[in-house]
Amino acid sequence: MNKPILSIITVNFNNNEGLIRTLKSVKTQSFSSYEHIIIDAGSTDKSKETIVAYEQSTSHLSYWTSQPDKGIYDGMNKGIEHANGEYLYFLNSGDCLIEDILTQIKFDGTKYLYGDDCLHRANKKDRIRTYPDIPDFVFLSNDSLCHQACFIHHSLFKTKKYNIDYKIAADWIHCFQCIIIEKCSYRHIPIIIAKCDNGGISSNGQKLYQERIRWFKEYFPPVISKGLIDCSALEASSFRNILPILGNTHKFKTRMRSLISFLYRIHTLFSLKH
Repeated sequence: MNKPILSIITVNFNNNEGLIRTLKSVKTQSFSSYEHIIIDAGSTDKSKETIVAYEQSTSHLSYWTSQPDKGIYDGMNKGIEHANGEYLYFLNSGDCLIEDILTQIKFDGTKYLYGDDCLHRANKKDRIRTYPDIPDFVFLSNDSLCHQACFIHHSLFKTKKYNIDYKIAADWIHCFQCIIIEKCSYRHIPIIIAKCDNGGISSNGQKLYQERIRWFKEYFPPVISKGLIDCSALEASSFRNILPILGNTHKFKTRMRSLISFLYRIHTLFSLKH
C-alpha cells in the first residue's frame, strides 16, 4: 500500500461486540486511502479472533497487536508509533463511523480537522453534539473536541503524544496544547462524523473536570492557572451565558491567547533548565 492519507487507530479491551460494530463501520467506507491499526490490550473475550478474521477480510489492516498495556492512552500512543498516514483518526471499539463519511472530508493539510458527532446513550435518545467554528480558550477551558470527530495531522504528534499520567483528559490536553498554545490551523466540518459509545471512560464528568484542573495547575504558573480554573468553573455555572460574549470579543480573545502562550513558553523554558 502507498502511504495512506489516513491512519484509523482502534483501541480495544474486552469489548468484542463493540469491536465488531466498529470494524463493520470502517468496512462500509468507499474511501480507500487509509490504513487500519488495532491495538488490543490482551483481551480475554473473543476480540482476538475477531481481529484475525478482520485481517483476512481486508487489505487495510496494516498492524495489530494483542498484549497488556497501561490504559487507553498507552494503546493510542502505540497506534501512533505504527501510523503512516498524513492524518490520524482514533475510533475505539464501540464507536462507529457514519456510513461512507470519509469521502466527504477534504484532507487539505489543515492541522486539526473536526466535525460533529452523535452520542449514543442506552435507553435514551441519541444526542447530537455540535462544536464551534472557533474552538477558543473559552470553549476549551471546560469542554473538548471529541476525538471521534477529529482528524489530527500526524505532525502534531511528532514532539508529544498522549500523556498516560492522565486517565481521561489526555486527548483534551493534547488538543488544548495544539490549538490554544501552539495556534495550529483548524477547520470545523459541520457534519456528523461518528456515533460514539457513551460507555467510554470520558463519560465520568467529575473525574474529567478534576484532571483538567490538575493539568492547569501543573503546566501553568499560578496566576494563569487560577484564571483558567475560574473560567472553567464559570462555564459550568449559571453565568455560562456570559462566556460566548467574551469568546466572540476579538480583543479579549487575542489578549488571553497571547498571555497563555507567553506564560506557557516561560514555564517550559524554566522546566527545561531544571
